[in-house]
Amino acid sequence: MPLTVEFGGETLGAAATLVVSRTGQSPEVVETWRVELEVEAATPAALEPIVQALRDAAGTSGALKLRGDGADVRALVAADCRTGPTLQTITEKDRAPGEAHNRRRVTLEFVATLQDAASAVQSHSYLVRAIATAGQPDRVITTGTAILRAGEVPADDEALVLPALASGFRRLRQAVTRDAATPSLEYEVEDEQVFTALPGGVEDGHCIISEFTDAEGRSLRAISGFFAGVAARSRALELRPGGRLVSSRLAEDAFARRVDFEFVELIETAGTLALTESLTFTTTRRVVDHPMLDTSLPAYRQQIGTPQTEVVQEGSAVGDGRHVSPPAPRYAADLLERAVHYSFPHAGLPADRRWVTTWRYVSRSRAATVAGAPNA
Repeated sequence: MPLTVEFGGETLGAAATLVVSRTGQSPEVVETWRVELEVEAATPAALEPIVQALRDAAGTSGALKLRGDGADVRALVAADCRTGPTLQTITEKDRAPGEAHNRRRVTLEFVATLQDAASAVQSHSYLVRAIATAGQPDRVITTGTAILRAGEVPADDEALVLPALASGFRRLRQAVTRDAATPSLEYEVEDEQVFTALPGGVEDGHCIISEFTDAEGRSLRAISGFFAGVAARSRALELRPGGRLVSSRLAEDAFARRVDFEFVELIETAGTLALTESLTFTTTRRVVDHPMLDTSLPAYRQQIGTPQTEVVQEGSAVGDGRHVSPPAPRYAADLLERAVHYSFPHAGLPADRRWVTTWRYVSRSRAATVAGAPNA
């Protein structure tokens, strides 16, 4: 059965040999057809226009088919390709034939980058970075690149590619770069965790609670901040203590619907002048690297058991006329080590060094533990 090669709707000739190869990984899977044609004509003069037509087709693109008995044996159409099929090179084995020759063998090489015609997104690679900073809300930064199907409009596929906003987060920043020639999308989004839902009727604001000792030695608690929204004033007044109020301040901007407040109340002292505590989370994995027989390949890494987290809780407190008791371990079920030290209350020492309590707890979990803020 004679096989003929058809390119761009034109029959090029009978195929003497055909070699098809595929290389690369998605989305850069390249299919190459290497075809040898026996081009012949009645006379050498009639042969030259046929070969010249093949030379003129170099660099053009179109549907590529191998046909036999009127049916397609193998086809490579534009819908299945992101680029091509393109006639890339032409090689003539007998470039300067004698006048008596009326046939020539020509090798054609067609190249195409394949695609999945049923999917708008051909490949999507992304990197997610979770950033946790003490005293600040958690942030998640996602950067990625998506290769799209040929003919796609990148702007139409943003909703399909960009990551969805997770529950409890708000989007701070979004940057998208569209390439209509490839086509492709590059993006970077930054999401921030919202610690606590705002009260009803409040659109924005924050509230800070602090405890301190004034110049008279009284222990005080201050509640300060601002609310903005239709119910800002009523929500601020709900935070006003009903007990031993020392001072109260409420400032309202009716045009901006913003209320700034500060309430100070007297609290019972716990006999502590100062207290500091820190938490350190260290998660470790036990792994074994097995070298491969081929030195050019990376070692195979095997994890032994599950990750474990060691938490070190340590701090100190200065008492008012007596030693204060250390706080309880935060991870008492996994406690391995407990050390508490009380200073010697020598009469010659200043007050901030006489009644000092220090503690150090070491806990180790049986699995990875999520780090929590010290004031959680």
